[in-house]
Amino acid sequence: MEIGYAEKEIAIFNGLIKLLRRGANPYQVKVQDIAEAAGIGKGTVYEYFASKEEVISKAILYQLNLEVKAAFRRIAREESLREKFSVLLDLILEWFSDNRSTVNLLLSGGGLHNFYTFLQEEQQELALLKENVLRIITHLLEHGRMENVISGRESFYYQLMALQGALAGFSHFAGQRDLYPGVTVEEAKNVAYRLLLRALN
Repeated sequence: MEIGYAEKEIAIFNGLIKLLRRGANPYQVKVQDIAEAAGIGKGTVYEYFASKEEVISKAILYQLNLEVKAAFRRIAREESLREKFSVLLDLILEWFSDNRSTVNLLLSGGGLHNFYTFLQEEQQELALLKENVLRIITHLLEHGRMENVISGRESFYYQLMALQGALAGFSHFAGQRDLYPGVTVEEAKNVAYRLLLRALN
């Protein structure tokens, strides 16, 4: 499934994301600001979107989908499950360490948490995001079974939960490094991979 956007819609999304990454408050940014950042007139924004909230919600999901698709391309280039999983962990580190990343914009204290209600209304975009995330997960699990480093005994749901558990643990490390003094990134990555293999064998 793909969602087709007009060139001006994409310009509006990019303009908004640019503003947010510069530190603009999503609750205070004006449609005029978005239009100027996109290089279009304010009236053009309303030709495509009913409200500022719709622009923000769709822009966030559009950008997340771009980032997830780029992540899949990076992961798919690697040969082994360990290398693929390592790239995914590196991406998580990048998302947490880059204050301008879309993930960090969503997680930031003064950020976009009140927009979750609007995000949930964008069913088509959310479905595409879930599809793109599932594509990465399925790729990892299928590759692990082909390499015989993951057994096929457990259900897909169990395997999915095991992978999510390993990623959640590493994500906590990536987002709260001060809680783990003395733990290197390499050690944290090794532990996450060992947890994954133990859970799936």
